[in-house]
Amino acid sequence: MAESYLISIGRLRLKQTFDRDILADYNRPLADIQSQFSIQVIINSIHMARAPDLREIFDPPDEIIQAGLNGDLVFFVGAGASMLLALPSWAGLAGYALNDLRDNDYLNYSELEQLNGLDPKRQLSIAYSIAEDNKYKLDLTKHLVCKSDGDNIYKAINDIGCPCVTTNYDELLSPRFVDKKDGSTTAVSVNRVYEKEKFFAKLLNEPGTVVHLHGAITKPEAMVVTTKQYLEHYDHENVQEFLGELFERKTVLFLGYGLEEAEILEHILRRGSAKRTSHRRLFALQGFFSSQKPLYENLHAYYEKSFGVHLLGFVRDHDNYKRLEGIIKSWASQIEVRKPPLAADHDFLDEVLSSE
Repeated sequence: MAESYLISIGRLRLKQTFDRDILADYNRPLADIQSQFSIQVIINSIHMARAPDLREIFDPPDEIIQAGLNGDLVFFVGAGASMLLALPSWAGLAGYALNDLRDNDYLNYSELEQLNGLDPKRQLSIAYSIAEDNKYKLDLTKHLVCKSDGDNIYKAINDIGCPCVTTNYDELLSPRFVDKKDGSTTAVSVNRVYEKEKFFAKLLNEPGTVVHLHGAITKPEAMVVTTKQYLEHYDHENVQEFLGELFERKTVLFLGYGLEEAEILEHILRRGSAKRTSHRRLFALQGFFSSQKPLYENLHAYYEKSFGVHLLGFVRDHDNYKRLEGIIKSWASQIEVRKPPLAADHDFLDEVLSSE
């Protein structure tokens, strides 16, 4: 009785919120639905159908809190976080590269103006090509250094202490995982991984890990910058397996990926074969103006249906992207991160052995 009632309620709400394709699927006979979906899956589908309201501050989803306790939480950090500390966006970094070439007479102003109309990835690719042809060394690292002292978004991220993956070249991420035993505290040192040959999912079970997906400034030779490097990087077996394992087994929060970084985020999700499931594992914090509510709702449906990513929208009207910092700071006191159980390592080893 209770099961039939829940399914009936689910069907009614789905009629009001889902598009015609999904609605047609749920207009099948009740017996068919019962045979293919559990009550939990239907409830999850109902829950995922409507975008949460845009808010200035809100608590972390229960799934993120639980993932921290289970040792399954991973932060995936983009350029938007570093821009809060005045570091450049992808477009800003490309602009620095082109202006460097102009200042050294490898470009004239007409050429510079024409190149400014291209997307940042093409700009960087062309800039590196021009520099190589002229045997000139472009140094992007000088634009990617800043002081991270003080009460900022990175302090909050690092205080939470979960493993991190980032497409940023800077090294502001230093998760301070603290293992509490018998009243004592033992900090785990940061383990940075830059080379794709060393990308393994097991790293995500190790506290203090930061995987620099595109390389980092301390190893500029490993930085992924040009279109050619970008394509080769994401075609690499290790990168695809790492991302696939991450999206399948961990609970991931994307932050610092705004509308300007949508192309990068979607490429990562596709290469990692992220897809919609009955479990809420993938979340993304993204900022919108109140007037962009229709855009937010459409993007919420798009990301959920396409990749299984649940968009958590915050209001930019008063603090702009600085609001992201306020949210992460408030979450730092609500999320406790623990080591994953030993069984997680054993499961991973069994999976590796079975695939050989």
